[in-house]
Amino acid sequence: MLFGNSRGWKTLGALISAVLIVSLLSACGSAESPQPSQSSQPAASTKAPAPSQSSQPAASTKAPEPSKLATLPEKPIKIGVILTTSGPLGPIGSKQMLGIEIALDEINATGGIIGRKVEIVARDDGADPTKGRTAAQELVEKEGISLIIGTTNSSPALAMLPYLTEQKVLLIGSHSADQASDPTKYPYGFTGSPVATQQAAAVVKYAVEVLKSKNIGILADSGAYGKSTTDAYMQVLQGFGAKPVATEQYSVGATDVTTQLNSLKKAGVDAILSTSLAADTVRILKNMKSIGWDVPYLGNSDLATATVVDGVGAENMEKVYSYYQKRMAFSDKVPILPKTKAFADKLKKKLNQSPLKEGVQQPSLMYDIMYMLKKGVEDAKSTEGPKVAAALEQFKDFDGAHAAFTFTKQVHGGMKLDDVVMVKAASLNDGFFQLAPY
Repeated sequence: MLFGNSRGWKTLGALISAVLIVSLLSACGSAESPQPSQSSQPAASTKAPAPSQSSQPAASTKAPEPSKLATLPEKPIKIGVILTTSGPLGPIGSKQMLGIEIALDEINATGGIIGRKVEIVARDDGADPTKGRTAAQELVEKEGISLIIGTTNSSPALAMLPYLTEQKVLLIGSHSADQASDPTKYPYGFTGSPVATQQAAAVVKYAVEVLKSKNIGILADSGAYGKSTTDAYMQVLQGFGAKPVATEQYSVGATDVTTQLNSLKKAGVDAILSTSLAADTVRILKNMKSIGWDVPYLGNSDLATATVVDGVGAENMEKVYSYYQKRMAFSDKVPILPKTKAFADKLKKKLNQSPLKEGVQQPSLMYDIMYMLKKGVEDAKSTEGPKVAAALEQFKDFDGAHAAFTFTKQVHGGMKLDDVVMVKAASLNDGFFQLAPY
């Protein structure tokens, strides 16, 4: 037997007594332990001295109370951003990012969206459709994002929209190709820019009715935006009972376009309808000067950027006209709206620049898009793409710094034709542009 003699039993008894004494002292002396029930309390209530400060635990290990668990902050809302911030069109996307950053800071400073902080996860598509599609897949599958701001131009948008539609992810940006905001094809695709048909209507109307052009030519890039806008030019011209006397194409980033320009000149073109952007415009206008050809050059709002004006020289742009948002155009009789002016002041502060050396158009659009997403999520009480898309479709005259936006189930391009005007491209004045002569 294990304890076969009396000495063993005495030893065991002493050990048990010692354990009981230590246990009793521990139960009475611990200030942090819960109190035993009344029936199990010892008759004596003498407490052991409180432990010294150094012997107390550094932090409480008590579990949070259930009521406190409910107030813990939720995870941030992640919004994806896919813009063109590098390459020939990089200056456009970089300006757009400024508006997103201004809105992000304001939104987070005032409680976020539905009480949650907002985080931006940004990617650069380099105006490359393949790169854009890859970026979209990464944001959706690795980051779990269901709302994306983008793209800067149309080719990447058209490359990613089939995938985003399949994944039920919302996309809203500045792309202008009509098909990119066609809800029958892409129910979660929206744009805040005038679509190609609206741009074409403003440009063609000015060329025909104001400039009285008789021999119109078209010079377009070979990408999705160029094709969509060329089709729109043709459609609008047909409505005026006209057609272009010549049409030429060039590749984005082409170093020389004199061959195409000489073809247009030989055809007797007296006004060019264009689709060019950024550095492409600089090369084209310089090529026109080099061949001694001085005819009106009309096109999109990018003609009025500092990239173009500084690259070409304002003195060489007297006959360059761009469409623009009405809220950013002024004349002696038409002042800038207070809300738009207020955004310009925010941009000045962010850039530490006064007067502004760039138009407010691109940053103001993305600023408004951030706030449209905020309202869409709050109205939907959800960040799910289809629910936010349904909420956006209820927007009527959303009053932004850039424009008043209206979406419906049938129309996912938020701009109205009445909000599009023509300006003198080289007339920048503290972020705004002078209306073209009418």
